[in-house]
Amino acid sequence: MKKLVLLVLTVCLVFALAACGGAAKEEAAEPEVPKSEQEGSAGSNIPLKDNQEEAEKQITDLLQKQFEEAYGDKIDDTRIKVTKIYTAEDEQANDALKQENLSEDEVAFEVQYDLHPSEGTDYNELLPANGEYDEASGWVVDKSAVGILRKADDGSYEVTDFGTGW
Repeated sequence: MKKLVLLVLTVCLVFALAACGGAAKEEAAEPEVPKSEQEGSAGSNIPLKDNQEEAEKQITDLLQKQFEEAYGDKIDDTRIKVTKIYTAEDEQANDALKQENLSEDEVAFEVQYDLHPSEGTDYNELLPANGEYDEASGWVVDKSAVGILRKADDGSYEVTDFGTGW
């Protein structure tokens, strides 16, 4: 009886190992897509003008970092909303923006953003250029700016010409 139980357990173990080994071989057989070919990756070969979702993500991430560097411990939170993205072919772009001669890996943008002052920070330090202080929420709200998002050959991004107008 013990030998029969051992034999059954051994056969089950052999089948289990064979099944796991087969699945591992199948997984290994699937080619891995290089990061540069994945949609939305920093190395994506899709022109930025045709990938507005990626542009919006990069704008938000880069501005978040810029605000943290610029304001340091004067703010403890930000809200950033990309309100418009312009490409070189965009008919809505003004004359000044059209003179920028945007390439296919550059987009101009407009953003609305809010800043939340850290405790002890005078909110007036966050108001220059535009925006207003909302006493009810404690946020500096309705700040707006424009800029250009550029994609470098190495796949990295940068925001340039960031300010209140072109």
